[in-house]
Amino acid sequence: MTILLEMIKTKSATVRILHWIIFFSTVDLVITGLYIGDPVLMAGVGEPYQTFVMAKTRLLHFTGAVCLDVAFLIRLYLAFFSTFHRDWKEVIPTPDNVRGAWDTMKYYWTFKGQLKEHRWVDPLDGLTFLALHFILAMQLFTGFALYVSGIELASGMIGLWAATLHAFTDWTGWLFGGLPGVRVVHHLTMWIVVSGAFLHIYMQVWKTIKLKRADISAIISGYKLMAVKKGE
Repeated sequence: MTILLEMIKTKSATVRILHWIIFFSTVDLVITGLYIGDPVLMAGVGEPYQTFVMAKTRLLHFTGAVCLDVAFLIRLYLAFFSTFHRDWKEVIPTPDNVRGAWDTMKYYWTFKGQLKEHRWVDPLDGLTFLALHFILAMQLFTGFALYVSGIELASGMIGLWAATLHAFTDWTGWLFGGLPGVRVVHHLTMWIVVSGAFLHIYMQVWKTIKLKRADISAIISGYKLMAVKKGE
């Protein structure tokens, strides 16, 4: 039996495009969100072109949020109905996945032993992917709650839009003690997402450099380097 290294396809073009939409949307949301939370330029101060900085920033933030939400919904759909690979079983916290995630975490803590090779999603990435969905769902609800908080009285389609958002997001105010609490949760979950993103990048770079698995290449080309057994 001979073991050879081959480039194996692991990700479809759609999944790769969605990944980068999610990445750039997250970068947009973090940058614009930090400005919205602590604006530098105030209305009536500075040059005329600075008057609508906050409005433009909020538009970029809202646009990024819509792109992120839509991309995640499509990715969730593909997890169950993709014609290339349906990976929903890899993100469910089954005993095997939890055990595999724990083994992967121990490897990154100690760098001892051998990291098991996975063609698709390793257990730690899978469970992180699931947790990220819940965190982003909280980001969605708290973000829209903050967005619609200033739209109390309106008519026509704007009124319908505001009423719909209030119906789906007002519970966040009751749960977190009003808008200040909602804002704190929105910011905290953002930092969780940012921390998770840096950890994810670190692990992919480590696997690419130290283990020679071309994990970074997989999200660009769709192929990663894997050991394949060949018969004599």
